[in-house]
Amino acid sequence: MQRNPYLKDKNGKQDARVNLPARLKLLLAITLTLMIALILQLAFLTIKQGADFQAEVNRSDETVEKGNQPRGLIYDAKGQIITGNKAQTAITFTRGTNMNSASMRKTAVGLGKYLTVDTQRLTDRARIDFYLANTENAEKIQKIVTKDHKKGETLTTSEILNKEVAYLKANKSLLNDQDDNEAMIFQRMSGAYQLSTTFIKESDLTSVELAKIGERLSQFPGIKIGISWTRQYPQGEEFKSLIGNVTNEATGLPENRVNTLLAQGYSQNEPVGNSSLEQAYEATLKGSASQTVVKSSTDGSSVVSNIKYKGQAGDNLKLTIDAKFQKSVQEILEKNMPDGDTEGAYATVINPYTGGIYAMAGVDRDHTTNKQTTNPLGNINHPIVMGSAVKPAMLATGLQHGVITPENNTLTDQAIKLAGTPSITSYWNKAGTPKSISAQTALEVSSNTYMVQLAMMIGGQKYVSGAALGLKSGTFQVIRNGFGQFGLGSKTGIDIVGETAGYKGPTDGNSDGKLLYESFGNFDSYTVLQMARYVSAIANGGYLVQPHLVGSITESTANNDQQKTVWSSSPTLQGQVKLTSEQWRVIKEGMHLVANGSSPWNTGGTDLHKLSPKVNAKTGTAETTTNGNSTVTESVILYVPGQPMALALAIPGMNNYLDGTDTKIAAEIVNAFWKNVMSKPK
Repeated sequence: MQRNPYLKDKNGKQDARVNLPARLKLLLAITLTLMIALILQLAFLTIKQGADFQAEVNRSDETVEKGNQPRGLIYDAKGQIITGNKAQTAITFTRGTNMNSASMRKTAVGLGKYLTVDTQRLTDRARIDFYLANTENAEKIQKIVTKDHKKGETLTTSEILNKEVAYLKANKSLLNDQDDNEAMIFQRMSGAYQLSTTFIKESDLTSVELAKIGERLSQFPGIKIGISWTRQYPQGEEFKSLIGNVTNEATGLPENRVNTLLAQGYSQNEPVGNSSLEQAYEATLKGSASQTVVKSSTDGSSVVSNIKYKGQAGDNLKLTIDAKFQKSVQEILEKNMPDGDTEGAYATVINPYTGGIYAMAGVDRDHTTNKQTTNPLGNINHPIVMGSAVKPAMLATGLQHGVITPENNTLTDQAIKLAGTPSITSYWNKAGTPKSISAQTALEVSSNTYMVQLAMMIGGQKYVSGAALGLKSGTFQVIRNGFGQFGLGSKTGIDIVGETAGYKGPTDGNSDGKLLYESFGNFDSYTVLQMARYVSAIANGGYLVQPHLVGSITESTANNDQQKTVWSSSPTLQGQVKLTSEQWRVIKEGMHLVANGSSPWNTGGTDLHKLSPKVNAKTGTAETTTNGNSTVTESVILYVPGQPMALALAIPGMNNYLDGTDTKIAAEIVNAFWKNVMSKPK
């Protein structure tokens, strides 16, 4: 047998390694190198990244499903529940990891046979999505919208969907055969993101619905019978307008915040605070969702493994509001509401040292029907021209600029007649007869012309009858700054949403004439809450304290009688009005005379004079126009010297001039305070 010559060396001995061709040796070397690289890579994946891959497998196999918890409770200052929760049986839906539109449509169609939901918020887009979730419908419409495209042109999935939606919007008749009830269920299911839970129906479930769905739960992947929580108001529904409202499955997320809330992890139909305290303290009241570890199958159904976290109800708010006093103030406003063109009445009672609000009540009135609507938030969002109630701030500005002093503050109340401007007089001295009055008396009798002369003197001009008005540049801003140090014209920073800063009238062109009216409160507008902060600064010696409604936050526990306080409010200073003790004395003496003086032109009225303990006050009247008629706004600010109580109120759009309604209401509120909030000092 002939030997292969390639297997022989020069000595005739066989040696495969020596006689192999070079090309074959190269292939063997490459193969060996690749095998070594593969082994190293496998070792790296197993040893170095094995834990990561195992975690990824676990994430795919075991996921965390979140559930809802009741919102925190809201208490008044004495511990009475103002806003509680009522548990209701609900139908919920949890979206599985592999649940697509087609499977959700199938569930919605099946569930719709046994469950009726409110369809008022069914959108056109949801009806279209429900239609396209049917595979046959989607294929039919896709053929229609793509038939005219050039050969070889490729459309993305998103582009095809946009064309399908546009086509169905133009051909809405194709959607007419759909059941709106089923489409609405589908819309609510679609609002849930992966493994989140949303409500399909959270209230008013009938026993028949509950029984039929309970028998068939296995037919509806992700559908469960659960619990929803709705707000209730043990102290009366009128507190709802102060506390705010919470959305439900019918209203969905607020349109103006939907994108933000979705980014924060909310589902489309999840309850969320939508106004006032409920919105401002949403993160506190919402609580933390329960977490349940589930194993998800490919068809979207889930097998519960174990509860990872039971969840925690939202924390509770304890307000500075006294519920009984709040109701009393509300009733006083409603009972004393004038008729005619009157637009409403608003009152805030506050602790001038802490900023805590005891009561914030309000009434809106429809002059055409005489219907009254509870609106405590009118105190923060209804700008009103307050009239003479701002005169203590004007007096303070004059004292600060040295145009008058505590020892030398006598001016002449007289008709102000300047070239090119209407004559200005005080109500008590309409004839304009010259009368010498002090700063204190100017507050008691509410002299308009005293304040006008102060403004002119600050602007570098002494009043001369018939002269042209020529003030220093920037005088208007100087006066506004004087008012602004008391917080007038700026938001108070109260801990609820929706506050306005009031309204500053335009000062373009020649505004000097407008400045004269600004000096006695007949130009810019402020909220009642701003007025409450303003009178608080007078009461406490010049400190601007931020108003607030929430006094503390407590942690929810199984036994609400043993609540743990996690946060307590403390006074927040926003500024200081710097006056000497003698300058403050002038202002406070004048306000004391308003409520207790004996001048025949005293503006305090008999109701304030009867109060015990005595109060310091300033009334206001602003000339306005309402519904085309000449009207007035009556206002009052007052405080009790040495006691933690201050009040501001306003009644806009009244037809009767100086009829005493403002002081009557103020006196009744003060008496209700001693009855409901604290004992009258001896």
